[in-house]
Amino acid sequence: MKNNILKKALGIITSNFGLKLLAVVVSCGLWFMVNSINDPIIEKPFNNIPVEIVNSDMVTDEGKVYDVVDGTDIVNVTVSGKRSIINDLTRDDIRAVADMSELTFMNTVDIKLSSLRNNSMLEFRSNINNMKLTIENIARDQFRINTSTSGEPAEGYVVGNISTSQNVVRVSGPESLIQQIKRADAVANIDGYSFDINTSVEIKLYDENDREIKSSSIKMNISTVTVAVSILATKEVPLSFTIPDEPAEGYIVNENVISNPKTIMIAGRKSVLETVSKISIADSALSVEDRTESMTNIINIKKYLPSGIQLADDNFSGDVSVTVEIEHLITNELRIPVKNFAAGSRPANFNIVLKEIENRDYYPIKISGTREAVTAVDAETIIGVVDMNQIRERLGFEEWVAGTYTGEITFNLPEDVTLAEPYMMTLELEDIEQNQEENE
Repeated sequence: MKNNILKKALGIITSNFGLKLLAVVVSCGLWFMVNSINDPIIEKPFNNIPVEIVNSDMVTDEGKVYDVVDGTDIVNVTVSGKRSIINDLTRDDIRAVADMSELTFMNTVDIKLSSLRNNSMLEFRSNINNMKLTIENIARDQFRINTSTSGEPAEGYVVGNISTSQNVVRVSGPESLIQQIKRADAVANIDGYSFDINTSVEIKLYDENDREIKSSSIKMNISTVTVAVSILATKEVPLSFTIPDEPAEGYIVNENVISNPKTIMIAGRKSVLETVSKISIADSALSVEDRTESMTNIINIKKYLPSGIQLADDNFSGDVSVTVEIEHLITNELRIPVKNFAAGSRPANFNIVLKEIENRDYYPIKISGTREAVTAVDAETIIGVVDMNQIRERLGFEEWVAGTYTGEITFNLPEDVTLAEPYMMTLELEDIEQNQEENE
């Protein structure tokens, strides 16, 4: 009975076997076709994928340093796979890895591509298969940080002192690059500022041709430095010169000392500038002792600047050309109107008669100075005064008594003009009451 059942089943299976087999093949084909239509194989590009470097200590532990060349540490990756998988992939899923333990003698490393999921069902290809490197000995050096400014401060202000939190930067990297470095600069922008600034500034490295050196393989112990810049107000002031002595006999110094420049621009805190009206200069180079001719000397005025003051122009060294003119001393006679004479501090109860000008219209005096100064004096404006207090003090009088006295005349002459000789005036004091009794 059992055998009959098996024979009947086998007959059913083997009956039209070819057609049945064909049906199975067609069904499988249709199944695969449907799946291919609904979930086809597609490609998806991912650009600018950074290459991750692992086991870099295989190079650095030997005292060497590497640098990626030709941009081979950035790749474009194309991923192939079923749409259902590819559609879910993002750029963050793609990995490109270069293992430095597989470094070849040509200094190249294979770039291995993968994703963070479904790697077995994906295919990868990239535009770059190998990362190319240069391998060099590592070099170290240090450079003084040069500080400067860019831009211009507000009008009427200049840059004062510049200081940094650190003045040296230490660098390390490929020997060929480190050898190119000639200086390290930190430039603070002060454009438009009228007050002090304290700012963080990037340190930049330059070669001997002033080209900036940039490389990720160069390491610095600090990349920025704090720069403090003082911004100072400015003021223009004249120069004033003091002549310490006199020229030869018969000669005189022209008070008009000529300097180039005549004024200078100084800088400092506003509170300090307000106290400065001129720069006074007394220098041994201005000595005219026993001289008979004019002279010109160069004087550096920096040492005469008051504390807290500096030159506003960095391009001005402080050297000033000073000319002291020496001229022959000339004498000229002035005829002073007698109405221009008076007794100063005259006592009460006395009539005073100035004897030297009695019964005359003019009183002659001789003055000395440069030709320009002497000829500029107008006799009509000169006043002669005898100070009677000085006479009384000289004589030791407590009170005046009638009598005849002598005192020196002082004149209101310009500073650059002097009397050729002193002039005395005789004064007669008459008691007013006694004179009235005699007349009665």
